[in-house]
Amino acid sequence: MARCAFCDADFQTGPGDILLVCPYCGTAQTTDGVKFTDHYMIRVHFDQHESQTTLLDWVSKQLGAPEDLPAKARFLQAEQIWYPFWISSVDADTTYSGLGRDAHFHNEWPQRRGAYKRIEYFWKPESGQFVRRHEINVAAVKDIDSDIRGHPIPTRAKEYFSHAHAEEFDGKVLHSNMTLEQAKSLAEKIAKDKQTQLVLQEVDKIESREDKLEVGETFLIHVPVWELEYRYGNRKYKASVSAPTGYVIESKYPRSMAFRAAGIGVGLIMLLIGAGLIALALDLLSLGAILPGGGLISGGLLIILSLILMYKGASRKEAKEGM
Repeated sequence: MARCAFCDADFQTGPGDILLVCPYCGTAQTTDGVKFTDHYMIRVHFDQHESQTTLLDWVSKQLGAPEDLPAKARFLQAEQIWYPFWISSVDADTTYSGLGRDAHFHNEWPQRRGAYKRIEYFWKPESGQFVRRHEINVAAVKDIDSDIRGHPIPTRAKEYFSHAHAEEFDGKVLHSNMTLEQAKSLAEKIAKDKQTQLVLQEVDKIESREDKLEVGETFLIHVPVWELEYRYGNRKYKASVSAPTGYVIESKYPRSMAFRAAGIGVGLIMLLIGAGLIALALDLLSLGAILPGGGLISGGLLIILSLILMYKGASRKEAKEGM
């Protein structure tokens, strides 16, 4: 339980909550009662009905989804959760030196241009510089689904936070588990990792580097997401849909009987073909001279693919896909 330092109302908080949003006056504040002004939101543009319609339309287009799903699906729950994210702009300047791998080619095959009998690899010194501006997105709550953590946030559409807008949809606004200083420190680390990835595209070994990282504008933004649950047949399925954009962040959905039967059928055919290729390659059918040793590899790959298809077809587990 916490007390708002600005409207004196009491409200619930959870373990780990550091930056709080009063559900009565909407003021963002620290646990010590210090006001935080750089607090924004993305406005809701898809209400509950529109989000449900968008979800069913998207799911119906997924591979193997039942054709009657949009007509027979029944929604059981719909809750709008406002997830907090820290957004930081980081200017990064990395100068590096390292070793890249290069090669000398010897003795080209006369029968095949571009193919060589011997390739000699060696290390080549390389250096360079990467100057980038990164927009770093950091989820401000610990227990958050990975799909929601990484979904695109249209930050250009941000506006100052309004708790009254969240209340229009009975939205649940989550508090931040992270301070401004912690968010900036993590953003700097992520930006450095991104610079490392850029450098490793140019060299295989980094021998020295110098990083200049400057964390600029950092703000807290609340993003509304519809958490939906629906029933199809005897099973329940969950999904998350972005309330500002209608983007289907992730969804579980059933596979149709026809899709599963087709998977088993195609898998059986591939299994037989794979077994036949292996048999021929092993000279079990006295035709080993017709196929090279690659028949074993081809047959083995077909058998592996067939087993995967048959498992997918036989499994009654729901599918999960994100956009």
